[in-house]
Amino acid sequence: MARVMGDPAQRETIFGFSGVAAKIAAVAILLLSVSLLLSALPEEYGTSSGVRDLIRKLYFLPILLSASWFAARGAAAATVVATVACLGIFGGSWPADPSMQAARMGETGVFWLVGALSASFFEQQIKHFLEVETANENTLIALASALDMREHSTGVHSQRVADYTIRLAGEMKIRDRSLLEILWKGGLLHDVGKIGIPDSVLLKSGPLTEEEWEIMRRHPEIGCSMLRRISFLREPSEIVLCHHERFDGSGYPRGFAGKAIPLGARIFAAVDVYDALTTVRVYHGAASHAEGVSALRRGAGSHFDPDVVAAFERIPYEDWAAIARKNATSPGPETAWDQTASMDPAAPSAI
Repeated sequence: MARVMGDPAQRETIFGFSGVAAKIAAVAILLLSVSLLLSALPEEYGTSSGVRDLIRKLYFLPILLSASWFAARGAAAATVVATVACLGIFGGSWPADPSMQAARMGETGVFWLVGALSASFFEQQIKHFLEVETANENTLIALASALDMREHSTGVHSQRVADYTIRLAGEMKIRDRSLLEILWKGGLLHDVGKIGIPDSVLLKSGPLTEEEWEIMRRHPEIGCSMLRRISFLREPSEIVLCHHERFDGSGYPRGFAGKAIPLGARIFAAVDVYDALTTVRVYHGAASHAEGVSALRRGAGSHFDPDVVAAFERIPYEDWAAIARKNATSPGPETAWDQTASMDPAAPSAI
């Protein structure tokens, strides 16, 4: 995978913004706000009421947030700021009374203790989360590989088209990690519904009868029904359901058209056909990259979203070849074409 999964902190959003910069800004704003509040509070106002002590305790919030987002380094940085503030740099001078000095030192000590404990806790949680997510990812890859072995005698088709999907999504300026993860999972599991298709139909070497086509066309709905029951696969299931829809509404199973087809399914439809045309199958040889792109161009507006095809054409051949090699596949040539290949984007290669 063009690694999308992992690093749970990357997926959180702060007032609609995501990423490390947004989280650093949030912590900095909290630290500055508490410090400015201490500075603005008149010295005589907070002395007897303990208001200053209460405000200083607000430093626990950025310390805990830093620990959850950035682990030990983040917690240490936030704690340093809180310590400096409590030592009198912000909001008043160092107290003259020895008992108050001891209380202030104890307060800073608690900051460091909370920072260390929370950093340790969140590091363990993140490690556990990544282990679980890696196990889930490996399970999905194993399932997809088993299905590929059953139909294509290769265990890399689904992984390859999933990686193609991520590359094309990137070309279309999709940067949201959560959406990219949905696209990758949907691409990886696009044919999971074929587990419910009898071998006599799925593995038939000759043309399918009309009755057999009816059975074959059920696989998107079967796959969607399987995945929709699993919470973290509910959104990818929409790609599975719609990956055989066509931009002009002539696809199946629902006959969706245009933007009614989920974006992920529109992206995947292009890479699925490209992969089918540019790899060797029992019913045709491997077409070149140029011929594969030509087939997508001919299908733009009917089979494929024209915007998706335009983005596909902007990606150099070398990028597609690198993904193919990564998935243990020999990339097809850039221009030379095996004349036995079928160049019809509606050919059985894309069922």
